[in-house]
Amino acid sequence: MKKNISSLALYAVFFFCSLSLNAVDFGLVYTQNADVTVPEFNFKNTGLDLSGVFQPRFTALFGEKGDLYVSAAVNYKADPLSGATPWNGINSFAIIPELTRTDFACNLGFADIKVGRMIYSDPLGFIANNLFDGAQASFITGAGNIRAGCWYTGFLYKKRAAITMTEKELESSYSDVDYVDFANTYFAPSRILAALEYEHPSLAGFIGLNVSLMAQIDMGKEKLNSQYFTAALSVPGRFCILDLGGCIELIEYNNETTPAFAGDIGLTFILPSTLERHIKLSWRYTSGVSEDKTYTAFLPLTTVTQGEILEAKLSGLSLLCFDFTGRMSKSVSANMAFKYFLRTDFGTYRSYPVEKNASDGFFLGGEIFGRIIWNISTGVRMNFGTGAFLPSLGDVNPDKGIMWRTNLNFVISIY
Repeated sequence: MKKNISSLALYAVFFFCSLSLNAVDFGLVYTQNADVTVPEFNFKNTGLDLSGVFQPRFTALFGEKGDLYVSAAVNYKADPLSGATPWNGINSFAIIPELTRTDFACNLGFADIKVGRMIYSDPLGFIANNLFDGAQASFITGAGNIRAGCWYTGFLYKKRAAITMTEKELESSYSDVDYVDFANTYFAPSRILAALEYEHPSLAGFIGLNVSLMAQIDMGKEKLNSQYFTAALSVPGRFCILDLGGCIELIEYNNETTPAFAGDIGLTFILPSTLERHIKLSWRYTSGVSEDKTYTAFLPLTTVTQGEILEAKLSGLSLLCFDFTGRMSKSVSANMAFKYFLRTDFGTYRSYPVEKNASDGFFLGGEIFGRIIWNISTGVRMNFGTGAFLPSLGDVNPDKGIMWRTNLNFVISIY
């Protein structure tokens, strides 16, 4: 069923493309990524992941008020160190096609309407931040902007959607696509997201305000539903910007409704320089399960990973971050970040460096990661990053070995 509907969506796109267009534009982005991971600094267990994406795009204008954007992607991945080949190892090589951002936007004068596969992000950026299929209406008024939308997740590629709200969904996200059983191994979990959002870019002349009410409904068998009330403030100063945000979540599961919480505080200092440079101090918090069960672990709809090495789901965790980002020259930029991770309960986060018989400590450890971005020429960019996670800086498992990771990424854009 999902496969048939996806095919109909593609046919509809090509139908619209055949109409009379005022302006048409094509482009292609190719990304090649090489990722080396050394768990516990044991080079015998080194992992090498090679992956790449071909992403063509097509844009067109419909009169003066319509805008069509179509993009697709062909993803491939390989594990050269697995000892397998594309012919004798099913997990060593894979090619995955997908339809990425594909939407039609129209300005009606009193409102902007968007229909299709679009990007939506909540005010905090880590609750629902991804591609979604549906429709959104935006109303711009003198008292602020109002947006309302409704989307469905079940036609997305599961690794792109990154929905892991339940244990079953988490296990499915790790499994590979099986073309023999494509419909049951390719698509994301079936959930509906609805959002009503109010934004004022300059409340009282200088404060940015963004408030949203979101609800997601589980269309599967487990029926884990949730609602989110989120608010974010941005207060700019002469040399710094203060960002404050918070969320109250209600989780409905097993005929019980339990609250959960999340918070985000950031202070960005703009450094005096002819080049763009800034330092950011931030703290991000999500609740864990309380001992008396009066509140539970915060559960986002999409998994926005935290840390370049730990790549943790933001549930039952808190992290402190010191981040420097700046341009070193016209073509070279750099980023250096130190993040310190803490658990907010003893059971929600169970990945590295936690062991099955882990201690009752809260401090997981610290991660340091640096990245250099070099714009080699117009349309060609190289990213190089490296860093390590240090469990010895915490008390959960201080004897656990260091995890080291290096990443090299090339992006070629043809406009």
